[in-house]
Amino acid sequence: MLPIENRNIQATVATNGKEAVAEDKLNILEPLRANLVMVQAGANYMTGLVGNVSIPVYSGSNVGWAGEIDAATNGAGNFTEVVLEPKRITAYIDISKQFLLQDSTSAEALLRADIVRAISNKLEATILGDAAGNSKQPAGLFNDADIIEDVTYPSMVEMIQTLEEANVSGDIKYIVSPAVKAALKTTSKDAGSGRFVMEANEVDGVEVLSTSACKGIVVGNFADYVIGQWGSIDLTVDPYSQATNGKVRLVVNAYFDAKPRRAEAFVKKVLA
Repeated sequence: MLPIENRNIQATVATNGKEAVAEDKLNILEPLRANLVMVQAGANYMTGLVGNVSIPVYSGSNVGWAGEIDAATNGAGNFTEVVLEPKRITAYIDISKQFLLQDSTSAEALLRADIVRAISNKLEATILGDAAGNSKQPAGLFNDADIIEDVTYPSMVEMIQTLEEANVSGDIKYIVSPAVKAALKTTSKDAGSGRFVMEANEVDGVEVLSTSACKGIVVGNFADYVIGQWGSIDLTVDPYSQATNGKVRLVVNAYFDAKPRRAEAFVKKVLA
């Protein structure tokens, strides 16, 4: 008679019961884009992406004057591309089972909303930051920004002038830090009018948006900035890895990339 094998039924071991265990994956319903000042400014927010995304960029054709029988010159411009590749934002939160049992204010809803805000804040802080960027995260808009001594009216006019000289048009907006916003609101436009550089959330009719994520001041056509999201924000409920500690682990994963498709569409400064 063969010996009876002593086997435990385990939720985490293949062939011992793991196959019968359901894994809950919950999609967070609150839309991320509503929390992004970049989207308010007009950035293109692409969702439902699967593979890498290549955005062709054409430098523009060129023509020139020539004599009646002179040979024409080649006027073709150059094509480059901006490639978006998924980069992962992730974290986990351990919650005691007692807290979940005793909670009377819907801890799950609270945590879901807070996770969305955390992802939004991280994404925006990265985009409006000064990091060089690498395979794990996008580069910040202020990575190569010049320093500006103050936010006088002539300095703001000069930023718009730079955009116009690069033939940038469309729905131009500013995004600034709270410190820059305060400086704009308290800096006189000139010596005698009693006007300030920023009034009614505008500088010379150009709307100004503010966020604590911003490292300085950037103005441009944000339709030329692209944010890509692959899949939805994934929240996995893991009741096993911390079970001996009386905890449930929530693991969040989200995949994004963000880049300007025309670098010249933005003028960035960092306040000294």
